[in-house]
Amino acid sequence: MLNLFREHSKSWMIKALLILVAIVFVWWGGATYQSKSDTAVVQIDDEFISERDYYNVYEKMVTRYRTQLGKAWSEKLVEEMNLKGQVLDMLINRYLVSKAARELGLSASTEEVRRRILEYPVFLNDGRFDQLTYERVLRQERLTPEGFEKDIAESIAYERLLNFIKRQVVVTDEEVTADYRTNYGQVQIAYALFDPKSFEDKVTVDEQGAQEYFQNHRERYMEPEKRRFSLVLYKPEAYMDQAGVTGDDMRRYYDDHISEYRHEQQVRARQILFRLKEDAAEEEIAKARSEAEKVLAEARKGKDFAELARKYSQDTATAKNGGDLGAFTRGQMLEPFSDAAFAMKKGEISDLVETPDGFHIIKVEEIIPEKTTSFEEARSGIEQAVKRQKAREAAYEKARKLLDQVYAKKDLAKSAEEQNMPVTGGDMWIAETDPLPGFQTPLADISRKLFELPEKDFSDIFDTPQGYLIAQVTGIQPPQVPSFDKVKQRVEKDCRAERARVLAQQKAAELLDAARKANSLETAASGLKLAVRKSDWFSRHAPDKDLRLLRGGAVDQVFRLEENQPFPDSSLEFGNRFLVCQLLGRRLPEGELEKVRADIVKRLTQQKQSMMWTAWLQEQRGKSKIVALKKL
Repeated sequence: MLNLFREHSKSWMIKALLILVAIVFVWWGGATYQSKSDTAVVQIDDEFISERDYYNVYEKMVTRYRTQLGKAWSEKLVEEMNLKGQVLDMLINRYLVSKAARELGLSASTEEVRRRILEYPVFLNDGRFDQLTYERVLRQERLTPEGFEKDIAESIAYERLLNFIKRQVVVTDEEVTADYRTNYGQVQIAYALFDPKSFEDKVTVDEQGAQEYFQNHRERYMEPEKRRFSLVLYKPEAYMDQAGVTGDDMRRYYDDHISEYRHEQQVRARQILFRLKEDAAEEEIAKARSEAEKVLAEARKGKDFAELARKYSQDTATAKNGGDLGAFTRGQMLEPFSDAAFAMKKGEISDLVETPDGFHIIKVEEIIPEKTTSFEEARSGIEQAVKRQKAREAAYEKARKLLDQVYAKKDLAKSAEEQNMPVTGGDMWIAETDPLPGFQTPLADISRKLFELPEKDFSDIFDTPQGYLIAQVTGIQPPQVPSFDKVKQRVEKDCRAERARVLAQQKAAELLDAARKANSLETAASGLKLAVRKSDWFSRHAPDKDLRLLRGGAVDQVFRLEENQPFPDSSLEFGNRFLVCQLLGRRLPEGELEKVRADIVKRLTQQKQSMMWTAWLQEQRGKSKIVALKKL
């Protein structure tokens, strides 16, 4: 495959069309592959990935997932997702891509790197690239300009390589036809449902049965680790009255926060939106454009814009209000929309504006000029802000002094008592996901750190919504299975539900056997006084509205049914229920292929591109010497 790349490498003179996100280049932080094996985790050819660089990327990935998943995050997910393996694979792939890019002459020029950096909005100040902002943002992300620019260069090479591979993909007419048969071919079935809940009154659970169930499923009732803490909280509001504010304090605050008092130019506007799906076919785009142009013509003839928006706009959030968007700044809207709105005059109606959301018609109602609130206008608010700031500083200083004392005495409660500060927590045992005593909601990051501390150890100062918090671990209760008596009711309920599920599945199997013998589900079900339903004609692409709970293997079994084999091998899982079915018919809609051809080609192209990229990476791995040097 590399030979193929070499033949076409001269064509790489245009900017990559696809900007990839969440790739390891942007997490690498300027590190380089080492030429020696000290503390290395893996060797690739003659290069080494150091343990420090590996964990740098790993910690950033963990932080990303923790932020995205919020309360759903747990340390257990690290193992379930094989996060350590994912990071190692990404770093190995990065090396392979970088090596191939160098061999093929796909490296980015300094000018290309510069242009790419200029595209990042985060580096702009008043719409222009600002070197100081650039350096500040990189410092916040613990990156150096040299390292970041190296990563950008490698990212561009990555995009070039990936896009070249994507362009090699061809989808044939035969593949389109086969996919159409698979995903658009329709079936109709008769079916009966068995709900385990309806069998719960038909099963019994005695003491012995519940005990046996408990012993066989002890891990299901495992209680997580719990801890006790001594907690001391310094609330800034307690120090508000002590916070003296001078005129110089307020003037300094105003100057330091001047950007908060600058109000960008705003536009107040209405819109009529003709929405498009992200993967809309050309026919759908053309239809939406045609409809939008007709409404635009009506608006320009003087028809009430708000009424047109109520009648035609597909933006559910604003249509009922006549398309009113309120006032917005340039950065609050998608770029094509903002560019159009801020180039218009009051009362003007735009041409069609295309964004990823669809086609917009915009009418500007008002232009609100840029303004800076003066010091005198903001004075009262500034005074309160400075007071709050000083109160927070005072609270933090008190917390810092207490922490110094705790370092010496190793006892938070006694040290707090000497400062006349209340201590909470006491004998309350809490799990990591519980709110800390005195807090209404869990503080995930803080709780995670507290549950990493050894017993008797104490925390640093935590900044919480209520103030500055210091904690000491006063007890640790390991994960444990509670006594049977403590969870008896829950065990009995679970045992009954499982037995009812087994009985429901058994009855479904009996009906399926009877249906096969009678060659009719309806005949077999009538003898058992069971209701049989008849589906609409449906396909994999457009499921029956009442059968959307069919998933995975169950769907495959339904679409494998034939006239000479109209029954599945067994009952099918249907959510929490069981489904017994019989094929009533199959058909392939005529004259529909051309309507969906573009969608099929697009989907198959994406699938084949992904497969080709994976195959290329595997090919490069096979050509390289990759040796794991340390267990992660």
